[in-house]
Amino acid sequence: MKSAVKATSSFIGMVVLTLSTTVAAQHAFNHPEKAVEYRQKALSLMQNNFAVMGDMIKGDITFDGTVFAERANDFVALAGMPWVAFDQPGAKPGKDTNALPAIWENWDDFMKKAEQFQNDAKALQQAALSGNQNDIRRAFMTTARNCKACHDAYKD
Repeated sequence: MKSAVKATSSFIGMVVLTLSTTVAAQHAFNHPEKAVEYRQKALSLMQNNFAVMGDMIKGDITFDGTVFAERANDFVALAGMPWVAFDQPGAKPGKDTNALPAIWENWDDFMKKAEQFQNDAKALQQAALSGNQNDIRRAFMTTARNCKACHDAYKD
């Protein structure tokens, strides 16, 4: 299992590098659909990492501090990525998306939640690195609550 986790982490690392290089090179996307696709993929990768950590927190799979920390590292690396793609002309909300118009109607609140999300991800990463399961659980639950609050307001 550890080799599969390392392979997954390596793959995610390559995706993060590729996506971040793309964004650094062109904060404007060539087509609105590309901005929507970019943010959806970044959010999907975050969800995949968060789900594994959640399964460990719930006891659905055995807690492995090393794997949890790897997932937390990937999660924090991804946490800043999707937001630029919400502010692209034509991608508000975009086709084939669950993003609600409330995002752009309440842009300042949405961006405040995005910033809090990134802070939560960093706190989760720090807790994971500490190895203290009580701190890890607390940081995970805080992140989960704030994720849900944003989804409740801004996702269909």
